[in-house]
Amino acid sequence: MVENLSNQQRPWYKEPWPWVAIAIPGAAVIMGFITLYLALSNPDYLVVEDEQYQVIESELRAQPQAASSPEPDPDLGNDPENGNRGDDDGEH
Repeated sequence: MVENLSNQQRPWYKEPWPWVAIAIPGAAVIMGFITLYLALSNPDYLVVEDEQYQVIESELRAQPQAASSPEPDPDLGNDPENGNRGDDDGEH
């Protein structure tokens, strides 16, 4: 009779390991939805007001230029900001 009880299989939902295997990806899905909710409810505003933009722009202009950036040479037509190196003859 003891042999009969040990040979009986329990249904899968009464075993702990299938629930562990289901819980790990399930927790990842739940955390994904929480992250999505937090991202949508607290957006980063990229657009600034004109006044704030002017302040940021003036702060950027006030910073000294890096020593590695070449100064534009008016004789050669070099303008590194516009990508003109002065070595083309104007024809393409």
